[in-house]
Amino acid sequence: MIYGLYLSAQGAEAQALRQSVLANNLANAQTTAFKRDIPVFRAHLPFDQAQQTPFDVPPGLADQTGGVELSGTITDFGQGPLEVTHRPLDVAVVGPGFFQVDADGELLLTRNGRFELDGNDNLVTADQGHAVLDEVGEPIVIPDSIREIMIAGDGQISGIAASGEAVRLARLGVVEPADLMQLTKVGNSNYRALGPTEFAINTQVRQGVVEGSSTDPVHGMVDLIETSRSFEMNMNLMQYQDDMLGRLLQSVAQR
Repeated sequence: MIYGLYLSAQGAEAQALRQSVLANNLANAQTTAFKRDIPVFRAHLPFDQAQQTPFDVPPGLADQTGGVELSGTITDFGQGPLEVTHRPLDVAVVGPGFFQVDADGELLLTRNGRFELDGNDNLVTADQGHAVLDEVGEPIVIPDSIREIMIAGDGQISGIAASGEAVRLARLGVVEPADLMQLTKVGNSNYRALGPTEFAINTQVRQGVVEGSSTDPVHGMVDLIETSRSFEMNMNLMQYQDDMLGRLLQSVAQR
């Protein structure tokens, strides 16, 4: 009876954690370049098997698990949907890779290509004003005299000068980490790389396009409802088992 309470309690806790992750994904369904998280759980062996005790596992418990717990969350870095904006400073990464930005002296990676120019003609992220870096790690500057900014598929930025000549300005620094598992989310679609990075080779960028969130609102809502019902079911099971245990104790006391 107590064993069932423990399993139901672990199940309720697992569903609550899953619900939290799914709710965060759904809340960022409209966040540019957001990558959804996937909760991963693992099952335990029953206590007697895990402790390798010499006693036989009681009948009926041999096929039961020892409950589940959250093993961690992994981020799905799959390509998100592309949204056409026609803004010349909007850029999307097509394929693996991340833009490099300078966040108050810290190097961060992002796939959020909503860029704009600040008051000093620096190319910065529209959301937070982080300086966008070129292929050698320097801030990208686009003089105010430049017109018709063009960004090629390899990240080369050029424009038309006042004289009417085409001028090469910089090249976007698009890099790829050696291991995606070594990226840590720091919020606002930014990541901190805990390992080495290298220039992305099989990657292109597209001007006038941004990458949308990888969260599908419809599937996300369905998963959230399913998780909520599973949590409620585990809570009901705990209540039922508690009632049965109370009745058992009352019957024993009467005898």
